[in-house]
Formats: sequence, C-alpha cells, structure tokens
Amino acid sequence: MKIKRTLEERIIIVFSVIMSLFLALVTAYPIYYSFIFAFSHGREAAASQIFFLPVSPTLENFRMVFSDSIIYHSFLMNFLRTGVGVITGVFFTAMVGYALTREELRFRRTYSIIAIITMYFGGGVIPTFLVYRALMITNTFWVFILPGMLNVFHMLLVMAFFRDLPDSLFESAKIDGAGEFKIFRSIALPLSKPILATIALFVGVGHWNDWFTPAFFTSSPRLQTLPVILMRLLSATEAQARINESIAHLGAVHVTNAGLTVESLRHATMIISILPIMFVYPFLRKFFEKGIMIGSIKA
Repeated sequence: MKIKRTLEERIIIVFSVIMSLFLALVTAYPIYYSFIFAFSHGREAAASQIFFLPVSPTLENFRMVFSDSIIYHSFLMNFLRTGVGVITGVFFTAMVGYALTREELRFRRTYSIIAIITMYFGGGVIPTFLVYRALMITNTFWVFILPGMLNVFHMLLVMAFFRDLPDSLFESAKIDGAGEFKIFRSIALPLSKPILATIALFVGVGHWNDWFTPAFFTSSPRLQTLPVILMRLLSATEAQARINESIAHLGAVHVTNAGLTVESLRHATMIISILPIMFVYPFLRKFFEKGIMIGSIKA
C-alpha cells in the first residue's frame, strides 16, 4: 500500500534534496577545479578564467611534477611513511586495545584513564619537541612512526569491538593451551577485520595528509613529505600572486620555459596527492561502514 505523504513531508524532502545537492557541489567543485586546472596550459590558464573545462589541455604539469626529484622523492616518502605507519599503528593499537579488555590485566582501568586523559590535555609543540629530542627520533624516519603507533580514539573503538566478542572463544583457546599473544593473533585479529580496516583508513589518511610533523620535527630534505611540498607550493603561489599584482600593468605572468606556472604545478601536485586515498577507500568502504557502526554503538 502506497503511503501518501503530507505537504510538510514533501517540503522537508525537497529541502533535504536541495541541501544535499548544494553540499555535494560545494564539496566536489574545488576538487574538480584543481583537476581541470592541472590539465590546463599554465600560461593560458593564468591569463584567462576557467570554470568547467581545461584551457589548452596538456599533461605537461604532471610530467613536470614527476620529473622534479624533490616532489618525486617526497611522494615516495609519503608512501613509505603511510605504509609503515598503518601496519605498526593498527597492530599496536589493536594489541593495546585487546590487552585492556582482558580482566586478567592488573590496573587496566588505571591504564585506560591515563590514556583517555591524553585526549584532553597535551604538552604543546615545545615540550613535544624536547621529548622527541630526548628519545633521539627528531630528524629521523621514526619521528613519523613511533608517536603515532597508539591513538586513544582508535584504541577505544578496538576495545568496544573486542568486548563484543564472546568470552567462550578465548576460554576454549586457553583450555587448549594457547597463550595470550597466540589468542590475539589467531582469534582476535581475524575476527576484527571491520574495525581494523576502519582504523587503518583513519591512520592512513592521517599519515598521508600530515605536514606538521615533517615541518617542525625534521630538517633533512630526504624526510620531506608531499604535504610539506604542497604547503611550500601554496606559499610560492601566494607570493607569485602578489608579484603579478605589482606588475599587472606590464601584462607579465611568471612562467617556466614550458609555459608552466607555480599555480598549475600546485594543482597537479594536489591531484596526485589525493588519488591514492580515492583509490583505496572503495575497497575499504564495506569494512569502514561496519566498523563505524560498531564504534558508534559500543564505544
């Protein structure tokens, strides 16, 4: 039987659809604009306004990005940091979350309270730098990995998931002589794929987009990641915009020999930086949605 909607319900539905389309447009258009600008000829794009289609389509911007050794190396460093960070972060967070759900662990409530306090209070940049320097991880690759191995929010999601598992699984494994680590590796981890995929996506996006750590805690060019390069390109673009304004009466636009501009290179680098996350998310979507629902109900 078809239910007839009232006038108020129709108004709400129409309003919701319009707002959803508006938010989708506001969210998607900046990405689309970067996409068409990245495929546009830099000089002609700087001299004209583009809104929907590239101007003189070309792949020169992307060729220049990959031929630049600094950008190419930062791209590889981003991949390495994200890969190692996801593996270590997910495994260590899951291991701590599992331990804190075991009643056999003494003072587990105290450990949980101490961890939760760190969610509300932090030392700031200078104390953090002093701690990292005391640990001798500043200006090393491990400054990307060690501080992010445990995220308290992700730990709470894992704890909520493990609490939902039946205790009979762990008790039967102990009767068979399995130790805690074997139970964790053979039972807990295989059954927790949804929540592990969820926090893997969170950790991966966090590592991939992080510019704060390499900007403040590293000085070596070989440790610079893609977000730092993007920030420098953004600063260069703003500086060039001011220069262009000061010499606008001459009609000059700063370009390279190939007709490239800092703006076109910045958009090409941005597109390259977001593509890996866009490709990975569809494969984790099923687990991600289930993991989020578990966390929202149990945590």
